Amino acid sequence: MSISIDSKPMKIGILTPSIYMYQQRYKDRIFAPGELVRNLVKGLLDRGHNVTWFSASGEETKAKLVLGNKDLLEKDLQMRSFQDINEGIKRKVSLYGTKMYYEMDLVARAYELAQKGDVELLHIFHSFGYLAHFLSELTQVPTVFTMHDPLPTDNMLESWLLDRFPGPRYISISRSQQGSQGNHFIGNVYNGINEAEFAFSPTGGQEFICVGRLVSQKGFDQAIAAVKIARTSLIIASWITDDVQNSDYYRQKIVSHVDGATIKVKSLMQEGERVQLYQQAKALLFPIAWEEPFGMVMTEAMACGTPVIAYNRGSVPEIVKDGITGFIIDPDGEDRPGKGSWVIKKQGIEGLVEAIKRIGEIDRAACRRHVEEYFTVEKMVSGYEGVYKRVVNKLQ
Repeated sequence: MSISIDSKPMKIGILTPSIYMYQQRYKDRIFAPGELVRNLVKGLLDRGHNVTWFSASGEETKAKLVLGNKDLLEKDLQMRSFQDINEGIKRKVSLYGTKMYYEMDLVARAYELAQKGDVELLHIFHSFGYLAHFLSELTQVPTVFTMHDPLPTDNMLESWLLDRFPGPRYISISRSQQGSQGNHFIGNVYNGINEAEFAFSPTGGQEFICVGRLVSQKGFDQAIAAVKIARTSLIIASWITDDVQNSDYYRQKIVSHVDGATIKVKSLMQEGERVQLYQQAKALLFPIAWEEPFGMVMTEAMACGTPVIAYNRGSVPEIVKDGITGFIIDPDGEDRPGKGSWVIKKQGIEGLVEAIKRIGEIDRAACRRHVEEYFTVEKMVSGYEGVYKRVVNKLQ
């Protein structure tokens, strides 16, 4: 396929072939890349590129929108091979099958159009891409993949996929995500937010907040313990589903502490309400228990002027500027990069408590400036644009 970047605009195909992009049915499902890809598509269009977006119906966009099969979005189809199993398991297996078939159908359409010359580069902005790896090898269509999850461990199927298609074809969302596997990656692009949607508040409020999924990896139990010792209050904003309320983590580590005064739990609100929560907070507590590749809530909070107190895990040291936009705390008893070099030397919950007491040292305006400099949609779009050009240049 003949490709040239001398003639503008570029013909870019963006793929989010997930049924969860179909908001008419799955609006209550968490699909983190959704808002990111909407901003990316708009940003590329604003720069004059021709964008074909492979997704689900209902998206308002000036891009050429290519959809998967609507039956897979609207019908409750079941997998015949699993007719005799437990009803609940059957639903989950059928949902997984529906997701995979929808993705395969839409990915195949993308490569068909690319071979016709309608698209000169494909960007898989969803999961590992699965079928796209095989089709890119067969068709030689230049393809890049944004990796949203941590690198897979050796016992995961995705690890086999990474070894089978080593790259460099992947785009990380933080340097920490690459780990020791930098040879797989063609670039790093931080997630960006539309800072205009997260208005700056110079004053904040008196309550601390946690925002995100109510799962053990988020470490909300650590935040609760620290807030109680510091004698202050905490709002936990999350998706309060039946699965959450029935989970061991929620029942054993969270609900017994919720008193409606010191510790409050509220359903994660619409975007405008979430912004107000950030604006009125004293700080965001982010004591994560996993190597999170990129915590969007940190950039959203800082855009509103709210500093972040976070454990030294994953992308945290790349997002939070210690002593300037918040405090980074080493988890208890762990030997980690940067350990002992932070403003606060205490570790674990003791470190969180000290940070809570010292949060007044942080300038809220500095938090906003930090986001404007590194974590905007414009920065993200420029980053991906640079990757596309590097890929195309290699084919000249």
